Amino acid sequence: MIYNFFLDNQFLIRTASSGDAVQMEFVQAQCYSTLHESEILDRNHFLNHIKVFPEGQIVIEKEGKIIASASTFRCNFPEHDSTFLEETDNLWITNVQIPDGDWMYGIDMGVLPEYRGLGLSTEMYKARTEVCRKLGLKGQIIAGMTIGYGKLKDKMTIEEYCEALINNKLTDPTITPQRKAGFRWIRPLYDYINDPEAGFASILMYLPVDENYSI
Repeated sequence: MIYNFFLDNQFLIRTASSGDAVQMEFVQAQCYSTLHESEILDRNHFLNHIKVFPEGQIVIEKEGKIIASASTFRCNFPEHDSTFLEETDNLWITNVQIPDGDWMYGIDMGVLPEYRGLGLSTEMYKARTEVCRKLGLKGQIIAGMTIGYGKLKDKMTIEEYCEALINNKLTDPTITPQRKAGFRWIRPLYDYINDPEAGFASILMYLPVDENYSI
């Protein structure tokens, strides 16, 4: 299944191909400067994602240049907490991909800094929802990085941070846009990712294909 959609006659949102891996690696490096090197995806990871779950890998192209990308795998609903490396099979996804899984787990999404603020992340979430719909999946699951929590982790717990976000007392560069895209809370994740900017935490969230669906 190939996803191919032009946005505003300038951005091509499409299924990734193996020829995109080098540029996807560049996007990753530009977007996650504070993430530990052990958790940075490289071209070989992207190539394997495309091999294991081709329908779930999305890029945005402008004038032949990849400016954004998103990586996923198929899974069942997560019943237990894990770390980013555990959840992603050390970034490879081979051993966590469940071919008949009901959910799409989004492990990565990045937009080059100069193209942020244009709603491209939202468009990739929409593209992933369309892929979910065509594959008969229930929806998307993500561990949203709490990018703003690192500066506040000594003043509040991750639960308190989540509560402040829910009550709109705080905004988060990643979580707030994900909430606006329709993602719903599941629970906070401690020590999920090795990124001090995120306070090493994330928030597990889901976006169902059916708006009336709840867990």
